[in-house]
Amino acid sequence: MNTYPSLPLSYDLEEGSKTGLPAKDRLGAFGWRRTINDTYFDLQVSFVQPQSFFGSLNQVGLNQMGVSYYHANTVHYKRELITSPDPEQSVLITFPISGKVSFSQHKRDLTSGPGAFFIELSHLPYEFYHNKEASLYVIKIPLSLLTSQVSQIEREFARSLSLESGVGRLLFFQITHIINTINQYELTDIERHVLEQQLLNLLVLHLSSPTEALMSSNTDVQSTHLKRIESYVYRNLHNPDLSPATVAKACHVSVRYLHKLFKEAPYSYSEWVKSMRLKQAHQLLRSQPFLSIYEIAQKVGYGDQSYFSRIYKKHFGYSPKDTIYKQWPQKA
Repeated sequence: MNTYPSLPLSYDLEEGSKTGLPAKDRLGAFGWRRTINDTYFDLQVSFVQPQSFFGSLNQVGLNQMGVSYYHANTVHYKRELITSPDPEQSVLITFPISGKVSFSQHKRDLTSGPGAFFIELSHLPYEFYHNKEASLYVIKIPLSLLTSQVSQIEREFARSLSLESGVGRLLFFQITHIINTINQYELTDIERHVLEQQLLNLLVLHLSSPTEALMSSNTDVQSTHLKRIESYVYRNLHNPDLSPATVAKACHVSVRYLHKLFKEAPYSYSEWVKSMRLKQAHQLLRSQPFLSIYEIAQKVGYGDQSYFSRIYKKHFGYSPKDTIYKQWPQKA
């Protein structure tokens, strides 16, 4: 059963606001064009009936990322090909909350609704529209920030990605938490940084999921097995023994079948487990800097701190210590 709210918290369509967020004046067509372009990037915005259009947009800023709550009736957006030598390289990640939206980019077409999300690349032309009222969460993130942690992000754009996994549900509710928290409290730069890093970590974990990587080429039964494997590994990253034999036994599949599930992925099972361990370590180093590097290594299944530090640096390009000391905003 889908457990996502049709609208976040207690949104009131008549009042145009929701509990925990300041009321926003409804914008007409002219104000909407300007607001959309100021919030995201240059888009052609068109309306079936401009005189009856209304929309509201609540944007909250983190450090490098922005998160917004969007509600509007019928509207169409078009992103033209950018020919400038240094185009803005951004990604929009859209989460429908109510209604359905259609999106087309680089010969890929999709229609998405609640319980899913999709990625839009700013440097490629696209079209986006909804013919009825729709509510969305939208994350804007620099492309470089995402590609530094997710390889082959081009593989993921303009695909309907599910939020039905445990990480997906956490991701959705983290967005709600961020919007409500920033609208209710005056946060420091460090607090905003922590919220941003938590959101980024959940995005990276979700996009690194073998279920997402293989969903398009596997049957429902195979996808169910992948979800079970992913959940088990994520809950047991502290265990040094996540060998194919151990995980296959825990998930009630054969070792041969486990390897078969990863056959179409751009990585092996062992590579994926190592990546999950290191990304979890990266999250802990950023969110819990009071822990020692040895403690964090143990939390992700590595008993040898020197080995952990070597493979961490090879994976990210910088050491665990650099992760701790270089990430925090400097006080004025």
